[in-house]
Amino acid sequence: MDIHFCRYYASDGYPPSNRYCRECPHSWRGCDALWERVITLAGSSGGNPLSLPGTQAVLSPHPTSPHFVRLRVNTVWNLPREDFLHFIATGHAGMGRKGDRHNPRSAPSMTRQEPYVGAIVELLGGWQCDEIALVRMIQGRDASDADAYRS
Repeated sequence: MDIHFCRYYASDGYPPSNRYCRECPHSWRGCDALWERVITLAGSSGGNPLSLPGTQAVLSPHPTSPHFVRLRVNTVWNLPREDFLHFIATGHAGMGRKGDRHNPRSAPSMTRQEPYVGAIVELLGGWQCDEIALVRMIQGRDASDADAYRS
């Protein structure tokens, strides 16, 4: 993973610090709102899993944790908040190997979340979605730019 995907990310990329986004004290700046949209999207199909266009996957809420949503094709797995936010910054959320944690194309969890995260982005309104644009600014620009955007 690219450990520099966000200027606030404080981790070496190895567990447990790779889960930093779940406890980031700066997430209120925009990441919380974007992740809340993902959770809302996951639960938007009236209790049924939501089909992700262009994939065979479905999206559903996680039954107990606000840090995950669930994906299912043939099996069920979690999409962690940090994998989604890494994808927002880098456009990558691929599978990685334990010994290759610093591959910038790998997701923080080292599980393959592509193309599913891309389909979620499209359902949220694409890369121009206000919450996505704000998070991208927060991840890589001066905080005053992001605060001005929110005003």
